Amino acid sequence: MPRQAIIDGFKGKIDFYDWKGITCFRSWPRKIGPVRAPAVMAQWLAFSYIAGKWLLLTAEMRASYEKMADGTGLTGRDFFTRSYLSGLFDVP
Repeated sequence: MPRQAIIDGFKGKIDFYDWKGITCFRSWPRKIGPVRAPAVMAQWLAFSYIAGKWLLLTAEMRASYEKMADGTGLTGRDFFTRSYLSGLFDVP
């Protein structure tokens, strides 16, 4: 277990857990600051737009994206989203 001084340095609740026989701990919950980078904020509208479009795709269309994503380490949804955000595909 960590020394008490280390534990006292954390703010908020402390979450202790066991991972592969190792006692781990973290401050929980971790709040992200209220200020986001301008580039992140600029993507929100596009991201929410394309996330909604994924829900409107037919099962066949989703299967096509899953097939295109096969072997890339992405899911079909990830591939669809990345394709739109990068400008590879235009979604009406």
